[in-house]
Formats: sequence, structure tokens, C-alpha cells
Amino acid sequence: MRILSIALLSLLAVPAMAQTQPAKPNPPAAPPPGKESRPLPTLNMVVSQRDRDAAFGYYRDEIAAGRCPAPLVRKGKECSAPPAPTARPWKLDQPLPDGVKAEAPPPGLIAKLSPSPAGHQYLRVDTDILVVGLGTRNVAALVVDVSRLQ
Repeated sequence: MRILSIALLSLLAVPAMAQTQPAKPNPPAAPPPGKESRPLPTLNMVVSQRDRDAAFGYYRDEIAAGRCPAPLVRKGKECSAPPAPTARPWKLDQPLPDGVKAEAPPPGLIAKLSPSPAGHQYLRVDTDILVVGLGTRNVAALVVDVSRLQ
């Protein structure tokens, strides 16, 4: 009986004592021919209606005071938004192209908006106020299109 129990214990202990090699991770699969590899899109940020209303309110207040902040243009005695470009030079979840001129919106507008999300800033491109990633210049959200000012 004692020999039988020793034999049984040794059979159970053998697999536990065996050393196994750690599994090697598989290399990433190459994209099929003709398909280019690009990063997965990120989730778009949601801009609150409060921020949209604040942006339009800022421009309406400036017009009422007789000022014409960029990108608004003066036509005679009136200040209005230029027509929206037919094709926007930017796309959501894509970095701004190198040739696209982006500048900070007026400080008065930034003061009325919610603080920009961590790692992002507000920028104006043509008639659009955008949320853009710092360093990456990745467009995360459209706040307002000033050409839709009414």
C-alpha cells in the first residue's frame, strides 16, 4: 500500500515539476496588400450645448458692440461671418494638415467656454472653433462654425 501511494504521488508531482517555456507573443499581422495601416480612431469629445451657446453669444455680443473679431468680416457698417468653405481643411480624429493655419480664438471667447479638456486646446481654423490635441494637433471636436451665426 505504501508503494502504491508513493507511486501515485510521484505521478501527480511530475507534471508540476516540468518546466514550461513562456509563450512568445505573435508579431503583429501585416495589413493585406493594398491596404494601409493606420491607427484606430479615437472617441470624439462631446461639446456641451452651453459651450455652443456661449460661443455664438460671444460673437453676437461683439457684433452688437460694433466690433468684428476674427473670422468675422466688416461689410460696410455691418459685421458678418464669411461663407463657410465648401470643403473643410480638417477632419475629426485626424491631425490638422501642416499647411492649415490655426490660431487661438479671442481671449473673451475662451473665458466664456468650459476649460479645455486635459491635453487639448481651443483653436480657430477658418470659421470653425475646434478642440485640438496638444502636440498631436488631432481634431477632437467642433465647438461651433461661426459661418452659421444668425
